[in-house]
Amino acid sequence: MEHYHYKALSIAIFKSILEEEEFRELPSAGIALQAYLKDTDEDIRQLIDWARERGGTIGVRLVKGAYWDYELVVNRRNGWPVPVFLQKEETDRSFEQLTRLLFENSDTVYPAIATHNLRSVSHAIAVADSLSVSRQAFEFQVLYGMAEPLRQALREQGVRVRVYTPVGELIPGMAYLVRRLLENTSNESFLRKSFGEGISFEELIKAPQARETAVGEGPSGHGFRNEPLFDFSIAANRKMMRDALRETKDKLNMSYPLSIGDRAVRTDREILSLNPARPREVVGRVSSASKQEADAAVAEALKAGEAWRSTAPGKRAEYLFTAAGEMRKQIAELAALEVVEAGKTWKDADGDVAEAIDYLEYYGRDILRLGGPHIIGDYPGEENEYRYQPKGIGVVIAPWNFPLAIATGMVSAAIVTGNCAIFKPSGLSPVTGHKLFEIFRSAGLPAGVLQFLPGPGSDVGEYLVSHPAIDFIAFTGSKDVGLRIVRLAGETRQGQRNVKKVIAEMGGKNAIIVDETADLDEAVKGIIESAFGYQGQKCSACSRVIVVGDVFGELCGRLTEAAESIRIGPPEDPGSFMGPLIDGAALKKVREYIDIGKKEGKAVLERTVSHEGYFAGPAIVIDAKPASRVATEEIFGPVPTILRAKDIDEAIGTANESLYALTGGLFSRSPANIQKAKEGFQVGNLYINRKITGALVGRQPFGGFRLSGVGSKAGGPDYLLQFMNPQSLSENTLRRGFAPLRKDPRRP
Repeated sequence: MEHYHYKALSIAIFKSILEEEEFRELPSAGIALQAYLKDTDEDIRQLIDWARERGGTIGVRLVKGAYWDYELVVNRRNGWPVPVFLQKEETDRSFEQLTRLLFENSDTVYPAIATHNLRSVSHAIAVADSLSVSRQAFEFQVLYGMAEPLRQALREQGVRVRVYTPVGELIPGMAYLVRRLLENTSNESFLRKSFGEGISFEELIKAPQARETAVGEGPSGHGFRNEPLFDFSIAANRKMMRDALRETKDKLNMSYPLSIGDRAVRTDREILSLNPARPREVVGRVSSASKQEADAAVAEALKAGEAWRSTAPGKRAEYLFTAAGEMRKQIAELAALEVVEAGKTWKDADGDVAEAIDYLEYYGRDILRLGGPHIIGDYPGEENEYRYQPKGIGVVIAPWNFPLAIATGMVSAAIVTGNCAIFKPSGLSPVTGHKLFEIFRSAGLPAGVLQFLPGPGSDVGEYLVSHPAIDFIAFTGSKDVGLRIVRLAGETRQGQRNVKKVIAEMGGKNAIIVDETADLDEAVKGIIESAFGYQGQKCSACSRVIVVGDVFGELCGRLTEAAESIRIGPPEDPGSFMGPLIDGAALKKVREYIDIGKKEGKAVLERTVSHEGYFAGPAIVIDAKPASRVATEEIFGPVPTILRAKDIDEAIGTANESLYALTGGLFSRSPANIQKAKEGFQVGNLYINRKITGALVGRQPFGGFRLSGVGSKAGGPDYLLQFMNPQSLSENTLRRGFAPLRKDPRRP
């Protein structure tokens, strides 16, 4: 009950259990509720109504709440409303109001008032007496060894007192006591004010009053903020997603055309998009382009190019902001489509749509920073400007695993910088690609600036990459395809006027290091999410775990047990943590690597799945050598390898032996080891004491080096620069007849 995210679920489980016949007459069942939560009043009232209808009495343990800082930080970080009162006095006032509510319903509720605050205790006794509530019909609860004079005084008053203390293992018990000590010695604590600061009795027992100044709700203004994810612990959000899934299912097997210029073009060749969880279910039929349509798209881009490059950067940004607004209107529909077409779970699908909105908002703001001329230098008689011009025409080749987010990022970066773009989505997620194109079209983007051209990569994709009129290629996908694009783009063909720019993100073989000082609870959670989230089909996913020292056995055991408990099922089911792989080829590849892992090491886990679609359970390999295939080759599936290292230096060395350098992680409580990782772990994105997936735009700009890719980080301050050519302008202002001096900002 101390985690707000699980509160509604906990209450629902409490009710469900007590509605079972076996527990209907249970005399001592109770639930804890926290007064610092703004919606606890509503929770208690609903529990009272439910208890009256059910019959019998329930206990309610009323506490003030011990994790104010956590709830404040986590909910602000997620962009969610802060559920706690922002002032201690507001919590104290809520506590007193809820105390009265409980006593007013003591025929249905047995109140347990948990506090060491003299004012709160006195108020509870006064309310009980005023309502003629028997002193045996409620109790106070205090922590053993804390505020002993208060406990003794309560006993002398003839009220019931329950003393509680942790029982069980030493370390968790100590952690609990430390949390209580921190809580009761904080600056706002009654115990600190009374025993530590000697505040007068009259001041201590004043009725709680809210101060005029409050803790702010977080950064404000017009800066970039990440799009909040859905909180699926809220029933209304779950209903919205279920409704969207139902509507998506009603639109299956529709046909979608190409878009060239201002024309919808249908061809006699189609790409069938299939539901990976139910391969017999056709999500959509998308027309497939050939070289002929590719030539037509290039011609339209050339036609639209001059007007678009002359469009003011602020105007181009407005198209992105409008598209972001359109996405927000369709956010549940877009997430539901990804569940069906890409096999993403609710959480992963929602995250992908939110990231797409982030790219639109971030790049729209960034072009405002970069779009105008910048004065450089300050010398009399001359004026020097630095500005950027569009590169021209680009091809955007998007992947299937983040079918909206990555596509949106590459497309929006290309067009907001003044280029025209030909968008080729993955053949495994073309319906989502068409949705993205429709959103830009609904935003009013001029014809020819963005064109939708799905088709075979080996045919239309390579043709566009090699086309002499193409100036840049933005690609995300496999290493082999990416390197081939680099080779093709490097050839200069007749009529070509530019050296092609390639922006390519190509995958990883990412490692998480766990040292002897790590919090294994956090390490196991981070590895599970990083290795098995979206079935390991993320270029950032953890595929190697390097364990330092003698925690190897414990970590392997706990990680295996955790992976055993993962729920695998249709992604439409919100309870599924893992869904299907994207297609039959991916499933075959994963199975082949599991067999390789058994030969090169030992599979301590290999879960089989009997669902209809392309499902593969998690597998864990140990005892393979660092240079083995299973430990070096990208699998793109849920098959991590656990390796050993004698110390942190060896662990970092093993991690750096990879051909890739995309993401990496470290779980450690050693400042020295953390510093070593910061200095020596060679990856584009390094994460410490957290999962290594889920980079956020503007907060963790994403991208790597070596064979993980070439180009600047997506969602970062220099990403847009790749889509533009810098230009320096210098004018001799003496020709104007005068040379005014500008104030040098370096001089006082």
